Amino acid sequence: MHVAIRSSSATAVTTGILLLTHAKRLGQPIQVVIEGDANDFASVLGPAMVHSPVLSGCGVGRVPKTNGLVCVPGRHSEPLVVSLERGGLSDWFTVDRDGQGVHPATREFIALCRSTDPELQAFATVLRGALSAMGCPAEPALLDVLFGAPAPPIERLALTIRAGRAMTGGSRDLLTGFIKMESDGYPDPLPTPLTMDGLLSARESGHIAKLLDRVNDDLRASVSDWFDGLAALEDGCPPNLLCGIAEVGSHLLSLPLSSVMPTLGAERAGLAAHLGRALGAASGEHCAMASLVEMYTFLGGRFVDHSAFAVDLPSDPPPSDRIDRWQWLCQSAFCAKEQSESLWQQLIDPVQ
Repeated sequence: MHVAIRSSSATAVTTGILLLTHAKRLGQPIQVVIEGDANDFASVLGPAMVHSPVLSGCGVGRVPKTNGLVCVPGRHSEPLVVSLERGGLSDWFTVDRDGQGVHPATREFIALCRSTDPELQAFATVLRGALSAMGCPAEPALLDVLFGAPAPPIERLALTIRAGRAMTGGSRDLLTGFIKMESDGYPDPLPTPLTMDGLLSARESGHIAKLLDRVNDDLRASVSDWFDGLAALEDGCPPNLLCGIAEVGSHLLSLPLSSVMPTLGAERAGLAAHLGRALGAASGEHCAMASLVEMYTFLGGRFVDHSAFAVDLPSDPPPSDRIDRWQWLCQSAFCAKEQSESLWQQLIDPVQ
């Protein structure tokens, strides 16, 4: 059997790998060639982390003892790009790796910690203590997940706590330690995304007070003083941090008595458990496309200048932005899986 492919580098190479792997598994002789230059492919650089069984199976950053988790190292100065979606088809965002923070709220928290004003430092100390009590360190990368992950606020909180506990080995009882388990009602959470105007409006209407009524009595005064003091700062009030904490906290305080933190799916649980590994994976530039080409040639695939009977596969040009390029790669891998299955059926059962 002989297959010639003409397409974008990611789709073509991944399709070739899948065809060669399937043929070798079944003991079928096959030749796969790609029309193009082996050295002319779009670079897709790390650091990156995504749950993609296709890329993992094709030799791209496979994490041992996981079901499809991909972790590609990269330069320590570059933020980690992460996708919460299976296959990496969407929901990409960036996570800090150099202690500065990527999300504006994280950067405001870092500014509080580094301030020479004792009052501002006190606000940062209280927040660090609250996060630590949940078993989650005030690590800039974790705060980027808490504030910037493309997920509902309560899921962001669950993901952050799971990742923080995996990094530190901590374990705490979240709900019973902070929230009253007896309540006359459950206030609605604050709107998402929350703006400073929305926060002030909720405060004036008494909505904030209703939410704080669900905080345990021994903590309520401290929580209220922290919010009031931070909001009252004439200079240096961090609006993104204040709104971010209020938004996430309101969803936590609106949970019913019998509820628990949402259970993370297998993909997100794996990402949370190995986030620390990805943050520390700094060993120079690593290109995911180079790994694909290496696997393709190792399996016996070849590149040719021209093939008269090449099969045209869907092809989109790679974007210039790094995070968009990773999404493009994952979407190409998803397309390649479908195309390889279709081509294999044509090879073993050609239309007469």
